[in-house]
Amino acid sequence: MSIDKKEAELKKFLKMYVNHQTSLSESEAIDYWYDALDLEETNSGLEPITDSQLEHHIKEYLFKHIGKKRPQRKYLSYAAACLILLTTALVWSSNQMPKATMKAHEMRIAAGIGARKEITLTDGSVVMLNAGSQLLIAADFGEKDRKVSLSGEAYFKIAKDKTRPFLVQSGLLRTSVLGTSFNINAYPERDRIKVAVLTGRVMVSQLEGKQFRPIAKNMTVNKTVSFYKSTGKYEINTEDALAITSWKDAKLFIDNASIKDISEQLKRHYNLKVNDLSKSNAVDRYTIRFNHESINSVLRILTRLTDRQFIYQYNQITIKNKNM
Repeated sequence: MSIDKKEAELKKFLKMYVNHQTSLSESEAIDYWYDALDLEETNSGLEPITDSQLEHHIKEYLFKHIGKKRPQRKYLSYAAACLILLTTALVWSSNQMPKATMKAHEMRIAAGIGARKEITLTDGSVVMLNAGSQLLIAADFGEKDRKVSLSGEAYFKIAKDKTRPFLVQSGLLRTSVLGTSFNINAYPERDRIKVAVLTGRVMVSQLEGKQFRPIAKNMTVNKTVSFYKSTGKYEINTEDALAITSWKDAKLFIDNASIKDISEQLKRHYNLKVNDLSKSNAVDRYTIRFNHESINSVLRILTRLTDRQFIYQYNQITIKNKNM
């Protein structure tokens, strides 16, 4: 492949990334190399591209696509570095996950186990993903409405727009707002989907057939709706929404959870393997809020709270009945 053709492909790839049109593996590749900018190891193993060639193509691209004002030298140096990095990123991402799992131009953003990720959408809305969560942004986001899908947990701070509602689908529920902040917990392995409102007004609807039926209208601050997938029943309550969203500050909040739920939450929060050897049931439920206690302190408290043993050994957590 010629240098001009290669750089044209890279420019197209960069533009797709800026417009949220790259696949998850491609985005992760760029993010990875972006984080490595200061490592000064980005030129190893690459085909030689001269500075003058890079500068010429980047100047031409930036002038045409970013604005009439000529870019400053400092920005050109940064863009050149990004272009070099994208060469490696493009090669790296081409060997990753198949792209057939994603519809054209949809954008999937994920937070890994033991991590959180904050993103700003094109409308100015801010979304923070909890560990092990994914957000899928619709291809037509921002045209007639602002539609996303969530698997996992996320905090939303939505930019106001009376003409384009913001819609979040999480399983059988759809949350509709114009401009507000709220939290959705919808991990696929958990029976409950929970929506909590921090500011503004929120409407939650349930999918029945091909239509959404409102089950909670005009939800305001500290109102929550909990929907249970196994029964189709739901309940509306008043709770402390700030406690529910304390995970944003790396705090652990166990919310009406079974031992199985706690096991999954510990796995996501600490990025550790969890072996649940206890004879747990779905009837026993526990609620407790932690701040930044050590993992050993958390497990000691859970041991006393649940009457089970939570043991941290060999870089993994084991849950047992106390008589085992």
